[in-house]
Amino acid sequence: MLELLYSLAFRPYVTLFLLAFLTLSWLEQGMLRTFIWLITGYLVALAAEWGSINHGIPFGYYAYHYQALENDLVVFGVPFFDSLSFVFLSYVSFSFGQFLLSPHWHRRFNVQRVTPRDLRNSTTMLFVGAFFMMVLDLITDPVAHLGKHWFLGDIYHYPEPGWHFDVTLANYAGWFVVGWLIIFINQRVDAALARREQFGGKSLQLQYVPGKGLFAPLFWFGIASFMLGMTAWLGWGYDLAQVPVAERESFIAETRKLFIAGTFIIAPIAVLAWAHLTRRGGQPSPEQLSVWLKDYPNAKLKALLDT
Repeated sequence: MLELLYSLAFRPYVTLFLLAFLTLSWLEQGMLRTFIWLITGYLVALAAEWGSINHGIPFGYYAYHYQALENDLVVFGVPFFDSLSFVFLSYVSFSFGQFLLSPHWHRRFNVQRVTPRDLRNSTTMLFVGAFFMMVLDLITDPVAHLGKHWFLGDIYHYPEPGWHFDVTLANYAGWFVVGWLIIFINQRVDAALARREQFGGKSLQLQYVPGKGLFAPLFWFGIASFMLGMTAWLGWGYDLAQVPVAERESFIAETRKLFIAGTFIIAPIAVLAWAHLTRRGGQPSPEQLSVWLKDYPNAKLKALLDT
C-alpha cells in the first residue's frame, strides 16, 4: 500500500493525467465503460511490458533499474505507474481520433463532437487511435530516456540503443500494437454493452457539458506540451553542473534537437485539428445529429440543438 501511495504522490503527472482520463472518459462513455477501460488498459500494458523485459516482445528489450524504483509499486517486474500510463494515453488518443474524424456542432466555444457509435467502433477509428498513441510516444519516450536529469528518475535503459534519440523503432511499433489492442478490446466491449442496453430498453445516458468536444484535443495536446516543455527545459534551462564536462556540448545539442524534432511532429497535427474545427461546412447534418442522439440520448442536449 505504501508503494502505491508513493507512486501516486511522487509521480504527480501520472496521477493528474489519470484523473483527467477518469473525468473525460466518464463524460464521453459513462462509469462502467471507464472502469473497464481502466482495467483492460492496465492489464494489456502490464502483459506487454512483462513480455518486453523478459522476451523482447512487443517493445523490444529494455531493462528497469529497480534501485531507482525501490519506493514504487512494482508488479511482475513492471512499475505500476508505467503500465497505468497506457490507460490514459490510449483513451485520449482514441478520443482525439474521434475529434478529427467527426463533424462538430458548435456555437462559439460550445463545441459538441458528433460521433455516432458505428464511427466510434469502426476499423478506421481503431487504427487512427493507435496511430496517435504512437505519436505521443515519439514525444514521450526520448525525454523519458533522459529521466535521470528530471524528476522521472533513471528508471530504465535499452541494452542496444535505437536510432531515434536512443529509442528503438521496435518500441514505437510496440506502442502501436498495444494501443491497437486496448482500443480494439474496448470497442468490442462498447458494442456488446450497447446491444445489452438496447435489448433492455435503457440507453446510455451521458452528461451534457458545454465545450465537451474540445476536451479530448486539449488533453492530447496537453500531454504533448508537457513532454515538449520538459525537453525545452533540459535543452535551455538545465543546470549543466550535473552533466560531465565532456558530455555537456553533446547533451545540449541532442536535447535541443529533440525539442525541435518533437515540435515538427506536433505542429502539423495542431494545424490539422484547428483547420478541422474551423472549416466551413463542418457542421453536422440533421441526419447525423439524429443518429448521434439516438445512440447517445440526452434531453438537455436535444433541446439545445433544436433551438
